[in-house]
Amino acid sequence: MANSHCVLEGEVVFLRYIQLSDVNDVYLSWLNDDKVMKGIISSGYDLKNLKSYVKDKITNKNTHFFAIITKSNNIHIGNIKLDFHDSKSNLSELGILIGNKNYWGKGIAKEACNLVMDYGFRKLNLRKIFLAVFENNIPAIKLYKSLGFKTEGKLIKHVSVDGVLYDKYLMGIFCNDYLKK
Repeated sequence: MANSHCVLEGEVVFLRYIQLSDVNDVYLSWLNDDKVMKGIISSGYDLKNLKSYVKDKITNKNTHFFAIITKSNNIHIGNIKLDFHDSKSNLSELGILIGNKNYWGKGIAKEACNLVMDYGFRKLNLRKIFLAVFENNIPAIKLYKSLGFKTEGKLIKHVSVDGVLYDKYLMGIFCNDYLKK
């Protein structure tokens, strides 16, 4: 199990390991907001199965699941994680959700990603971090490119969002490329 006291500190936010107490109506409301979930697949969570999901992630020693907390007012505004660790290939998948829309467009996702990428490459000694993003999530694609992720593949018309089929881009960044920045 991951250390619940670990904190990664940025300029505007800090990251701490998520706790079951973070699973509440506010967190659940993010998953039921069409604008928040536009570029993410969700499967009809309620509080019970959301708590079960988070508990599974907390107890998985290869998952590093963080709450994104504002430094100015100590509000939980989203989550970020390194998940689906492949120990043989030494890589993990990055996933992020800024659920509180009041904090969109303020550079918080970039700061949180940089904190987690630095943690993944320097502390966990990962060789590579990868992710998947839907073509309709233009801000996320721009963010990932600005962080140094490169498109490695595309699954054509792979996901349906509101009845529209979108491509799914597979992106990655290697430790050596990240450390050169």
